[in-house]
Amino acid sequence: MTPHRSIHEGAEDGFTLVEMLVAFAIVALCTVTALQISASLTRQGAGVEAALRASDEAQGIVWLRFALGSLRPGQESGRFSDGSPWVLTVTDVAPVLGWRDVPPVWHLRLTRDGP
Repeated sequence: MTPHRSIHEGAEDGFTLVEMLVAFAIVALCTVTALQISASLTRQGAGVEAALRASDEAQGIVWLRFALGSLRPGQESGRFSDGSPWVLTVTDVAPVLGWRDVPPVWHLRLTRDGP
């Protein structure tokens, strides 16, 4: 009686070259997609951070003038820390509303890059 012989005698178990190439292609595609998503989120995060910084600085400009008591009707201009210009427009809306003998009711408008 002869011993049972395997049909694939001498063949090694494993993956074929085509299977390996397909696997590498899938991994590469997933890596590129993940890197693109990461870059997009980083750009969006930087934009949000810049907007928050500008908002905080704008509030600081208005609060400083309010605290110093220098809010007067008219326009004032300056530059943000990043160098972009701003214009602060202050108007007293109490007379427009027909209110007399009341403290000023300020309408403040701070615009970036001019009026």
